Amino acid sequence: MNPIEDELALRNLMGRYTDAVNRRDADAWIATWAEDGVWNLLGTPVSGRDNILALWLQMMGGFEFALMLPSSGVFEINGDSASGHWYLHEYTRDHEGNASTMVSRYLDTYVKQGGQWLFQLRHYSFIYNGPSDMSGTYTPPTG
Repeated sequence: MNPIEDELALRNLMGRYTDAVNRRDADAWIATWAEDGVWNLLGTPVSGRDNILALWLQMMGGFEFALMLPSSGVFEINGDSASGHWYLHEYTRDHEGNASTMVSRYLDTYVKQGGQWLFQLRHYSFIYNGPSDMSGTYTPPTG
């Protein structure tokens, strides 16, 4: 692939990831991860696809619905590896009817295996998590 094709493939990877979240499709979601991937969710790293999937199922089980919308992403591609980050808007409602609006960021490392880009490491953090009127606390991203 050339750099434009790689970038397009990385954007498609995030598209498949968020689409799987929005449809609650566990098989499609975990297919975006490398076998030895690491998901660092709010400071707690989980390694390996089986453990990552178990955590995702646990997290998604707490929501009546979750909608994830990526807003922007940038990449640095170096052969069969890459790094980058994504900003997201997220909307959730738990089973008790409590709604939340989030602005978040993923810091990512990607790996190309068998010609396909996968997530190797995803470090997730909140920039904002609170009421939809944005009256909660904002934490500027660093790094």
